[in-house]
Amino acid sequence: MTCMTLHGPLLAIPLALLAACSNGESTDRPGGSASAAAASHRLAAGTRIDVSINTGISSRNGNVGDTFTARVVEDVRTAGGRVAIPAGSTVQGTITDVSPAPNTRSTGTLTLAVSSVTVGGRAYELDASIDSLETVHQGRGVEGVDVARVAGGAAAGAILGRVIGGNSKGTIIGGVVGGAAGAAVSATMKDMDIVLPAGSHLMLTLKQRLTVLAE
Repeated sequence: MTCMTLHGPLLAIPLALLAACSNGESTDRPGGSASAAAASHRLAAGTRIDVSINTGISSRNGNVGDTFTARVVEDVRTAGGRVAIPAGSTVQGTITDVSPAPNTRSTGTLTLAVSSVTVGGRAYELDASIDSLETVHQGRGVEGVDVARVAGGAAAGAILGRVIGGNSKGTIIGGVVGGAAGAAVSATMKDMDIVLPAGSHLMLTLKQRLTVLAE
């Protein structure tokens, strides 16, 4: 709306219209820009999101293109303290590359990418990296072992997986073999694969700003 200077005889102008002109507000759409801003939440690049995966992922049996989901563990808030992504929201991801452990001297790798987060029934494209995680290793010679329950034993937990890099496909997760315990596990088992049991945490970091509609 354009506010004009009036000349000549006084015209009968609604007071609401005059008030809008004096305040520089737009009446092109109900509520104006202030209402539109209040209807969405913005998360800045660098915002961290803690998620817990719903099903296990392994370099032993995972395949490129396999999808996975994860649950947001804690409310993700804007700089102003408003909840943009509530705890319990679902994050979708994909295995974009996988390399099973080739021999006893090395470990397998997984490359994971997250693609979207669903809030209030709406899916939002998510551009985020995986910066840290909780993983264990499981030897191919160990079958039927609940790796989540033996994290303190020789079969798993002595060697921990970690984020080892990133590429255009996503975040690369590999293994760390070191120390006497690690050497013993590597020597007694066949090959070592990355294992992320259900419930493992991934820490995501937004690479671009994310705007989520307010509920």
